[in-house]
Amino acid sequence: METRAESTALWARTGAIALPLGVILLVVATAVHPSREDVMNHEAVFREYALSDGWIAIHFTQWVAGLVFFGGLVALYVAMTAKREGPTALARFGVTAMVLTAAAITMLQAVDGVALKWAVDAWVDAPADKEPSTFAAAMALRWTEYALQSYSNILLGLTLIFFGLAIAYGNAYSRWPGWLAAGSGVAWIVHGLMVSYVGLFDSAPRGVALVLMAAWAFVMAVLMWRSGGRGHAARAAAPAGPLTA
Repeated sequence: METRAESTALWARTGAIALPLGVILLVVATAVHPSREDVMNHEAVFREYALSDGWIAIHFTQWVAGLVFFGGLVALYVAMTAKREGPTALARFGVTAMVLTAAAITMLQAVDGVALKWAVDAWVDAPADKEPSTFAAAMALRWTEYALQSYSNILLGLTLIFFGLAIAYGNAYSRWPGWLAAGSGVAWIVHGLMVSYVGLFDSAPRGVALVLMAAWAFVMAVLMWRSGGRGHAARAAAPAGPLTA
């Protein structure tokens, strides 16, 4: 029968794989994302999007990357709370914010990855008299994307702050990586607020947020993997129970 220690070790090992894997998938998908044109030059960038055959697949991969990363956060939550060490209330707030973030990112990828692609394709193929209306439809979706980008970033920031503080003020893992997550969270929130007023762009806070989040994911992967190994070792070293006839 599986013991609590074995279950905790399994969750820790799962999180150790999922957190960095989610970051890697996101980096790979973003690297192949069409980005030659100025993102705020809408006519030029819409034509670039229309010419992209891999647009939907790229955004589907970004969505999967987010879900894998969030799965790692769930595993981290279970591993932390199973040890009953530290401020579990902060971890619970983190999970709640994570669920909201996952929902927001799902809506974002549906609008950006599917609806916008259909809209820009319709605009590029439209006859001259239909171009203004089809372009307006694409812009409406673009503005919806701004809103979803903004709130997704803010919610992701809150998620990382809650998890970071739960680690920093807990005893389940080394405390210093928690500040990496919290710092990334603050940067995500700043970028999300900027998107609301400026639109889509690569800001300095976004760059900081990505670097800190990636660093935190890989550091936590090492710590969680080691924690999972200690759990299995403790189980193997435990004395066997009394034998019964």
